[in-house]
Amino acid sequence: MKFGVLGPLTVSGSDGAHVQIRGRRLRTLLAVLLMHAGKPVSVNHLVDAIWDGDPPKSYLSNLHTYVSRLRERLPGLRIDHVDGQYLLRVGPGDLDLLVFRAKVDAARLAARRGEHALAADLYRSALALWRDRPVADLDVSALEPEISHGETTRLIVLEDRFEAELAAGRHVEVVGELEAAVAEHPTRERLCRQLMIALCGAGRQADALAVYRTTRDVMVEALGLEPSPALRRLHQEILRGDVPGLSAEPVEPVEPAFPLCQLPPDTADFEGRGGELEQVVAALRANAASVPVVVLTGEPGVGKTALAIRVAHRLRAEFPDGQLFAHLAGTSPNPKQALDVLGSLLRALWRKGAAIPEDLEDRTAAIRACLADRRVLVVLDDAASAAQVRALLPGTAGCAVLVTGRGRLDGLAGSTSLAVPPFTTDEARALLGRIAGRDRVELERAAADEVVALCGGVPLAVRIAATRLVARRHMSVRSLADRLADERGRLDELAVGGLQVRAAVASSYATLSAPARAGLRRLASLGPTDITESVVAAVLDVPDADGVVEELVRSSLLTPGGVDAGGQPLYRLPELVRVYGVERSEA
Repeated sequence: MKFGVLGPLTVSGSDGAHVQIRGRRLRTLLAVLLMHAGKPVSVNHLVDAIWDGDPPKSYLSNLHTYVSRLRERLPGLRIDHVDGQYLLRVGPGDLDLLVFRAKVDAARLAARRGEHALAADLYRSALALWRDRPVADLDVSALEPEISHGETTRLIVLEDRFEAELAAGRHVEVVGELEAAVAEHPTRERLCRQLMIALCGAGRQADALAVYRTTRDVMVEALGLEPSPALRRLHQEILRGDVPGLSAEPVEPVEPAFPLCQLPPDTADFEGRGGELEQVVAALRANAASVPVVVLTGEPGVGKTALAIRVAHRLRAEFPDGQLFAHLAGTSPNPKQALDVLGSLLRALWRKGAAIPEDLEDRTAAIRACLADRRVLVVLDDAASAAQVRALLPGTAGCAVLVTGRGRLDGLAGSTSLAVPPFTTDEARALLGRIAGRDRVELERAAADEVVALCGGVPLAVRIAATRLVARRHMSVRSLADRLADERGRLDELAVGGLQVRAAVASSYATLSAPARAGLRRLASLGPTDITESVVAAVLDVPDADGVVEELVRSSLLTPGGVDAGGQPLYRLPELVRVYGVERSEA
């Protein structure tokens, strides 16, 4: 059975005959599953797509019915139900979207090998699969991020195809197509550059200069921006008579090493986070016209890095040129400087012996040149500030950035910030059971729920507690819960090997100002309770505590949570942060 989503949704049997799928909701369900083929899709995402955010009370049973109907209507179609998510499995040659991706990967590999004519032909073959915008016959708001991402990918692949055609010496052949593409996308600098090079290769330098003037006028009028330094340099080369791409002695460029994967290994016993995972993936796909930047924030030990790495591994196929990873040490006494991080990334990307620029501006320009028109995911772990991250951002669409940090990165323009919450009781209990043994945890379920509650639902703490149970087979879950119930010794219990809750919280506490540290200590002494800003001011004996509250919230050490009867915002210290605050207060 063959499926098509690169245009109106189509289904055909093994004999090539069209298979009719009737009903908007049934077609929507199939479209969403096909657009995510081979990847689990949460029930929430499917429900949102099918009922456009307004599901009936019986949405779960209705969804099960629709899935059953699809299986009946399409014999052999495999839709698995895994951990509350649905996953559709199709062969790599049975869905046009998967065929497109495979052809593009093959074309990029051919281009890297210098087989430019073959690469161009493969790109042409891939682009020929597109009949229209994805699932053009359906109006599904929940699929807009994927549709937008797909159309942007199509445009990037078209540009890649022109690049391969030019490298193969087909300047005259592609002039007409490039002129049409530039007319449709007049501010797309890569297309404009390619048209100028093609015109020069066809002996039409004057026309190439005219393209530059037109492009500059459009960009200044539409965007208020001058063309990029690269396009301006090309213009100057043509004015000097240095026809780009045709010089007898071209300067050898620094060839980046792609594909490159620097990701740490995925967490083998990763649990939960189904909803957060879908949110992050959707946000990274949402802003395909520029570089989407997603920032994960949350209290110490809540699992920001584990979630980021899980997302990065899941999206590897969508970023075939590579995944870069840099730990920024934002909560250490000496956060890494952007200059040093860029140096490390450039050394990984450039061939051995290439000279790394000395100053920050040149290194930023170099990394952006490396990543230009590539599809690379950049993961920046434990960021301290927006300034630390800003110089590390790619400059062209096609790339995406995923950042983790305990504090909000205010000032990072255009970024999407997502707060990673503690585990729910079910998620925390599942992790506890996965490590310590499900039977053991189920046997003492009530005690297990006490353990995860005393851990504040923080994955790091739950993992440590589970590890202690593994190390002490004779210890009952009830015994561990009783030991954790003693606040004075709780953080001592939540330490094993190199994992320590106390150290994780202490690193954030050390970054606070003196008033914020005092505020945390005094609020901790009030016990596990909701407080208003006026209470913070009272315990600090100051008329206004807005600055302290803002700093603690920004550092993920104070959690907003609703309002009181008088409409005043309420806040609460996360459980383990509170226990640490009591320790510091007594010290």
